[in-house]
Amino acid sequence: MKPLQNGNAIDAFEEEASISGNQVSSDFGWVPWALAAYFVVQAAIRIFISGSLRIDEAQQFFVGQWLAWGYDAQPPLYNWLQYGVFHVFGMSVASFVILKNLLLFLVYASYHKLLRLLVVDKKLAAVGTLSLLTMPQIFWQAQRDLTHTVLTLLAVVMLIYFVVTTIRRPTLISYAMIGLWAGLGMLTKYNFALVVMSVFVAALCHPEGRKRILNIRVLVTLAISVLVVLPHAVWMVSNMDLVLTTTVNTMSEQGAGGKLSDIAHGIADLVKTTVEIAIPTTLIFLLVFRQAFLRSLRARSEWSDFIGRILASTAIILVALIFIVTLTEFRDRWLLPFLFLLPLYFCLKLDAAGSQSEAELKKFLFIPLTLMVALPIIIAADILLARFFHSYGHLNTPYATFLNEVIGAEGKQPLAVVTTTWHKAGNIRVNMPNTPVISTEYSASDLSRQAMGGSPILLVWNERNGQQSSMPDELKQWFEAKFGKAIQLPAQQDIGLPYYYGRDPDRYHFGYAWYYPTAE
Repeated sequence: MKPLQNGNAIDAFEEEASISGNQVSSDFGWVPWALAAYFVVQAAIRIFISGSLRIDEAQQFFVGQWLAWGYDAQPPLYNWLQYGVFHVFGMSVASFVILKNLLLFLVYASYHKLLRLLVVDKKLAAVGTLSLLTMPQIFWQAQRDLTHTVLTLLAVVMLIYFVVTTIRRPTLISYAMIGLWAGLGMLTKYNFALVVMSVFVAALCHPEGRKRILNIRVLVTLAISVLVVLPHAVWMVSNMDLVLTTTVNTMSEQGAGGKLSDIAHGIADLVKTTVEIAIPTTLIFLLVFRQAFLRSLRARSEWSDFIGRILASTAIILVALIFIVTLTEFRDRWLLPFLFLLPLYFCLKLDAAGSQSEAELKKFLFIPLTLMVALPIIIAADILLARFFHSYGHLNTPYATFLNEVIGAEGKQPLAVVTTTWHKAGNIRVNMPNTPVISTEYSASDLSRQAMGGSPILLVWNERNGQQSSMPDELKQWFEAKFGKAIQLPAQQDIGLPYYYGRDPDRYHFGYAWYYPTAE
């Protein structure tokens, strides 16, 4: 073969680079970069807009005071990650927000990678990934408040990705990665077990998948998944009442009393919540692709069948649980780890049909790209413009102002702060990262009487219906249990402070009391 001259080599290189650049452009390869920029903007807005916390955010700051094998009715993986970030970078809103948005980006990036692995038309990978922005539970709830669920979404995608790679080209590493992500997924949310079962069924129905399941290397998968879950599983056995009772009670709280009526209610709620999650994305696909989308629903391919079986198996398992355990309520965040696979499924169907045009694909992308610009503005406006509607959210609550005022007036730092819910406890902790914060609803956070000595304790509660309130019973019971019923309750005080971005005369009232125990 005759070697290229220098000039010809440069021309060949430029031609190859041009082809590569056109390929990236035609395949919408810029999508991961656009998503990275989007989450940087979202993170920056959240960090600078408020130092107060929403409910799920506050939980991370509250339980971030210690490391444990388990905390409550949720598995602990997100708590462990957040604890590590707090330990390295300090306890701050920025430490929380950066981790949260990094995980959200990884969800989208891994979804994009999985789609590119499965579709022939790589442009559909961009369509499916950006379609996640058409699901309110992802672009709104996951962005604003969800924590454990975000990590579950990542685990779902990664588990499917390594199952697919193992079916196509099995290696010891791919089997090990299935075990790793199956185990990690179980440490994100307990309903991940349904994902594992559904993926197993889909693999069992796949001709090559059955061979992979019967391969001796599957023992590596089982061993790694068990080892990952085992420490928390031991804790879970000792706290089974907390885990199972809380979960089942939450999902059965709408029971009408009769077995048949409860089953009917459960099925109706499952259908209702499924439709609520699926309908926006489905309608957008239908409006943009129209007849091509309808025709694609009849098309089939190896991997559209695979994902379809995951979705169908999940539905069957959920219906079975309704009959067996009489579940009556399905929250959208509980179904999201299954239903967020719908855009992927739709794109695999379109890919199998092969009837979509590039013009339709570009037209579809206009919707999520518009949302990428609008959503950060809307989320910021929800906080900044609350004053015009006298309707304030968690991020408008002036916790930092309250602590500065009260501690400044007392002239002393408390040894510990005691409050009721973890939402209040987390908001106090983020502003006082070096002070223990106790929640009366969580005994693991408590301090012994001896540890308190004679140092001041600050008891905090919040307003009720915008008015001053007395110390709640939970705090009174904690106080009496700690110091004895013979000790008089400390003087109760109230302070009304303006909301962040609020207007006069709107005030948020905090109740508080200082107590100086006698050293023992």
